[in-house]
Amino acid sequence: MDFELSDLIELFAYKLDDLEAGREPRGGRGSILRLRRRLLETKLPGPLAKRFREEDRRWRELQTAEPSAAAGPEAPARSEPAAGELDLGIVDLPLEEDVPAEGALAQGVLQALAEDVYWAGLRRDLKRVARGLVGGQRYELRLAYAFLQNFEAYAQAPSFARDFNLSKFTLSEPIPALSDPLVTLDDEEIAAALLREVFQIALRLGDGRTYPLPLPPEGVVPYLRRFLRRIIETPESLPLSAPGGGPSTEELRAALDEARRSALTAHEREQLVRDLEAKLREVAAQERRMRMVAEEDRRRFMAAAERLSAILRRYLPAPRGEAAMPVVPEPLGESGAGPKLDELDREATMVTLRRMPTRLALGGVPLTLSVAGEHTQLTVADEDRPLKPGEPLMVPYENWEVWAFLRDDYVHVRLEMREGAQLSALLSEGRVLAHLVHPHRDYAYLRLLRAFSARLKGPVNYEEFAPESAAKFPEASLDTLEAFARKGLGVVKDRLKRTPGGLKLMREVATSLGLEPEGQRLLRVLGDWLNFRPPTRETLGGELGVSTIAGEPVNVKAGNLVLSVRQTDDAVYVGAAGAVPRKLGDLLIWPLEDGAVVIAREGSRLAHTQVKVV
Repeated sequence: MDFELSDLIELFAYKLDDLEAGREPRGGRGSILRLRRRLLETKLPGPLAKRFREEDRRWRELQTAEPSAAAGPEAPARSEPAAGELDLGIVDLPLEEDVPAEGALAQGVLQALAEDVYWAGLRRDLKRVARGLVGGQRYELRLAYAFLQNFEAYAQAPSFARDFNLSKFTLSEPIPALSDPLVTLDDEEIAAALLREVFQIALRLGDGRTYPLPLPPEGVVPYLRRFLRRIIETPESLPLSAPGGGPSTEELRAALDEARRSALTAHEREQLVRDLEAKLREVAAQERRMRMVAEEDRRRFMAAAERLSAILRRYLPAPRGEAAMPVVPEPLGESGAGPKLDELDREATMVTLRRMPTRLALGGVPLTLSVAGEHTQLTVADEDRPLKPGEPLMVPYENWEVWAFLRDDYVHVRLEMREGAQLSALLSEGRVLAHLVHPHRDYAYLRLLRAFSARLKGPVNYEEFAPESAAKFPEASLDTLEAFARKGLGVVKDRLKRTPGGLKLMREVATSLGLEPEGQRLLRVLGDWLNFRPPTRETLGGELGVSTIAGEPVNVKAGNLVLSVRQTDDAVYVGAAGAVPRKLGDLLIWPLEDGAVVIAREGSRLAHTQVKVV
């Protein structure tokens, strides 16, 4: 994939060379705009992203350098919106040269809707994150509070605008103590709001408007990490209080010097000096213990800074972080009777349409959009809900949450799984993967899936999927094999959407490979996954374990095997005695002799189940 993207960037550069030389590029300017749009909408790896930004800067310079009022009948080229005009620092959506003003307005509304969806999802995710931070010593929350106070204070300083390394930073407020009565951080809502403020700063940094620091998007998280560490490294950030509220060692030493010079009798002076020396030794020992505690706290705050940086990196949208901006589809076409609902896929879980009275079913959920003048409401489960611009509407419906957003004259509605349902969906996929990665009969299930995938395209030579075709599977690592099988599952899912009734071909594939029992079992688990609906308490069955990742490791038992799930600074790892730990993303398959343990993760929540394959 990287090789293909590098070719596209090289082609983009060649076309810009033609423009610089005054030549018309092959395919015209429209081909450059289409190519640029594709690259902008693709999440590029670090080196390729840097190369594309350099070439894209050339493009913008060429656009600016062209005369805006050239002689002749040609219309001036449409200037693209500046990056600073966007709220989230997301690259702008390039427009074709001949897009009418109404199309440009629709693109701007889609961008605003995408940002609304992003913030709605971020609030939900941060609330879940905050739930795991309000316990214990709350190092992350205390550090986040100190960051907010110090960042806003330093942002007003003249040196802020060019101090990338924070060499001129001075602390304005220390990290609050756990018992500070003015800082209440044991409430989940307050903790989530605190984290949202940190994200708001991260999204405004580098936009050229809010803060005068010219940071590239990729440099935002590293800069914030430096800021957090700079606070912790400042000695005053963790002040040492006098033990028990009594005098400090400096005060006692001064008193001792004064006692030795006092006009007391020799006996009284010796007694006073002995008492002060004993008190000095006691206080000095207490201060040494407090310094050791402070150093331990400093180390723990450093670890908290890494965890906060990891949270930012995970949930900030690219290129600032690793998250992807939500997809908001183009508005449905319209006819005289309203939106063309026949254009909506039956399995669609999101839709964008113009604000007008509409009845539709989205993913099996009946919805009614009503409009009366300036008032808009959405009816879900026979209950009317007002819909206001800039205010997301979230309505639980069975195992879904209906999200609705209003911007200008457009409404976007999408279905999101309720909390916990995503774990069930991952476990359903994991049950299929547990079969695919198991070496039973020379990886029979994985060979079946590959042959089935090929059969969905057309006639197949089944000899290509004989046991010899699995010779390289044992050589691959478990993570590589799991990623390969998961990618194959995605391909099969896409092909089945284009091939109604395609599951029936599995019997032909299994018979041709001599794997009829395995074919029946794979067909069953594959059908369960493809037709998955979030379970209710009545339909949820099987041995299912649910837990939450916190500071302590979580043990997952499967027979005599005990797996340990441990969270480090920026990742979660699963290990067992005598085995190399494996990184847990959202799904992991730990093989057993007769099956596998499936572990699913959604934020700090875990679910696991044992699957029998043989």
